[in-house]
Amino acid sequence: MLLNIIQRDKWFKYLLFSLISTSFLLLFYTSSELESRSLILLLTPILYLFYKLIETKNRNFELKRELSQNCKFEPDDMGAYLKFNKNFNITHMSDELIDLIGEFEGNIFDLLYNCSTSTNKIEKLKDSIKQGKAFSSMIEFNSAKKRLYLDIFVYRLGHTYVKGLEYIMICNDITAHIKTQEELKNQLLKDQLTNLPTRLKLLDDMEKLDKKRSTHAWTLIYLQIDNYEEINEIFGIDTGYELLKSFALWLKDNLPTKNAKLYKFEHNNFAIFTSSRVSLAMLQSYLKELSNKINKEHFIINGASYDISITIGVSRGKDDLLKYAYLALKNAQKANKTYAIYNKKSLQEEKFLNHIKQNAQIKDALIEDRIIPFFQPILNINTNKIEKFESLMRLQKRDNTFQKPHEFLEIAKIGKLYPELTKMMISNSLKRLEMLNKPITINIAIEDIVNPKISSFIINKLKKCAYSHLVTFEILETDGIKNYKSVTSFIKKVKSYDCKIALDDFGSGYSNFEQILKLDIDYIKIDGALIKNINTNSQSEIVIKTIITFAKELGIQTIAEFVWNEEVFNKVKSLGIDYAQGYFIGKPAPITINK
Repeated sequence: MLLNIIQRDKWFKYLLFSLISTSFLLLFYTSSELESRSLILLLTPILYLFYKLIETKNRNFELKRELSQNCKFEPDDMGAYLKFNKNFNITHMSDELIDLIGEFEGNIFDLLYNCSTSTNKIEKLKDSIKQGKAFSSMIEFNSAKKRLYLDIFVYRLGHTYVKGLEYIMICNDITAHIKTQEELKNQLLKDQLTNLPTRLKLLDDMEKLDKKRSTHAWTLIYLQIDNYEEINEIFGIDTGYELLKSFALWLKDNLPTKNAKLYKFEHNNFAIFTSSRVSLAMLQSYLKELSNKINKEHFIINGASYDISITIGVSRGKDDLLKYAYLALKNAQKANKTYAIYNKKSLQEEKFLNHIKQNAQIKDALIEDRIIPFFQPILNINTNKIEKFESLMRLQKRDNTFQKPHEFLEIAKIGKLYPELTKMMISNSLKRLEMLNKPITINIAIEDIVNPKISSFIINKLKKCAYSHLVTFEILETDGIKNYKSVTSFIKKVKSYDCKIALDDFGSGYSNFEQILKLDIDYIKIDGALIKNINTNSQSEIVIKTIITFAKELGIQTIAEFVWNEEVFNKVKSLGIDYAQGYFIGKPAPITINK
């Protein structure tokens, strides 16, 4: 009974032996007889031996308690696991683990080596076992039949001085989770259409190269297929996809260096990156050769031949390569060039010279009456008939090609030629109105309305026009309205000639419902950014429904621009929009007149 109490309570044990030891010392010093002292000295080692016996029993008791705690598991509930002894030989494998990796007899480390676990992880496991610590890690098992990822946890069962010491390794199969992560990573790093690495992969590759600290400059070539949107609209999205795949294969065979790598960016953009040293002369030679080759190439898709052109922007160095290559590409497009190499100083000079050249072209076009209106049809969805046209500005060059406003309008404003462009555009639109014999819409900016010379010019033209009732003025940049008095006064004057007013790009930027209440509006043109993805974007649909409801309450008709395919058209129609405009309805085209 006393022995059990001593085993359970170590403090009681220490107190008992302290009292016995103290009693022996007191008896030894107080005893006067030699025999008594000799007896006490004889009993002291016996007392020590008794203490060691109790200590050993107590230790075994503690060990049993620890083992009972550590070893409390039911094999059927453990899942995939194995046990190995202090010599690291496997003593047992559960059926679940055998199903996963197959049966194995021998050393635990041999098993891990055979399954291609990294040497570093095996050494860490050995160190943890030596130090008596638990070990956890994710390991990869590769065999001839399968590839597995296991989350393992290894710990010992009991103390090292216990006979029959064992270790247990619990294995959790996380293969499905790892494969899902790999699939997600591949989707981000690999373009699913062309199987080329993406923009994210390029950034990752450049980051890794940057750590190597190479001294020479890298080269990034940014490529864009011209008029890809038109190919999609005319020949269909599937044809566009096949063209991207064919172009990707063609580019792979036409890279500038052996270690150059091709990447697929969003939409119709590609990039070529090389960390090799490329001289400027070699780069220019490659770009010229690439441009010439693509002009001669014919891409055969579903038995039909397609010719394409590309625009290229190039940057060199280490910093902001993507940004500078993109800027170079945009500068090449503006300058009507096949390619441009980014150079801060030269680009500024080129931009300045281009502005001078473009300004001269605008002046010549004004003198020679080459500001030509193109007319894009607008369909009445209810009657399914083309009822009106929007007049869009084009600058006709001497080679009979045409420039869109974004190519010259800002330069015209800098050169103070913009008012003359507006006047010629309005005059030429009204000249063609009689030939069309259908309503037309003429775009007009807020700065035109508040400019007394232009507003007076418009009123004078309407006075002489017998078809002013067929004219709608479409107000642009409505977020810039500051002087509502001038705008409402202009609207009142043009409406006295039976003209109508439309509000452009409603639903974008600063457009708001308050403007409709302040202005006497006949049409709302819903912003193309909302329309173009309406068949897939539920948020756009919610905004458009709100606009339609509001417009109908006020008796205002709605026009959807950027209706570029049948799916978008059907969605616009189902929502109850009155008119549709876009490439699916018809492209802008000129109307020739006898001068």
